[in-house]
Amino acid sequence: MRQPRAATRARKTGAIDGLNLFFGALLGANLGTLQGLRLVHYMMMIAVLAGMVMTLRMVSSGDARGRVLMLLAFYGLLLAGIVTTEMRPAALSPEDLHRLVATMGVWIVLGLVIELSPTSDDPPAPPAPEQP
Repeated sequence: MRQPRAATRARKTGAIDGLNLFFGALLGANLGTLQGLRLVHYMMMIAVLAGMVMTLRMVSSGDARGRVLMLLAFYGLLLAGIVTTEMRPAALSPEDLHRLVATMGVWIVLGLVIELSPTSDDPPAPPAPEQP
């Protein structure tokens, strides 16, 4: 049985770029539904979301990964606090907030799975010839 190969750095970069492109568009669509928010509440939401997105992207840099993961956990807790406490702006419907949280949650989980999976810097070896 063949062992699964680690992704090459180029494949991992492509996967992360594709993931970020998709979820960036999805997040933009979700933010487009927040028309009823006062400007201060809208700015609060985009500040939290922007921080989470930037932190998720910093995980890939490899520098101080532990601190970056702690920062990502902080933003996750902050978003969870907005969902579960009175921090949620009254004009933000629970459905819109839950869609934002689901979008960020799936993005973070998939991004971490890709980033923390093994990477091979070597090009894949050609397949071995079949034995008669």
